[in-house]
Amino acid sequence: MTTWTETITARLFAGLETQTAQRRTEHSFLLTETPTVGSVVERLGLEAGATGIVLVNGVHAGSDRVLEPGDEISLFPPLGGG
Repeated sequence: MTTWTETITARLFAGLETQTAQRRTEHSFLLTETPTVGSVVERLGLEAGATGIVLVNGVHAGSDRVLEPGDEISLFPPLGGG
């Protein structure tokens, strides 16, 4: 049986979910299958450059960030404007 402590949660914001096959804003993954932020992005099927801001538990993180049980990843597309 899998417990929440063996999983991580990824949340997609600002329309980023439309770039995934499931088109959901929240996804849960087993930590053993997605040990880094980069592996989460890959598992979601997002193209390179699709994410602009990445937060892990509310703190900026890079794609090489190693995840811990229960971590929450927030993914945002690149921001533009002017």
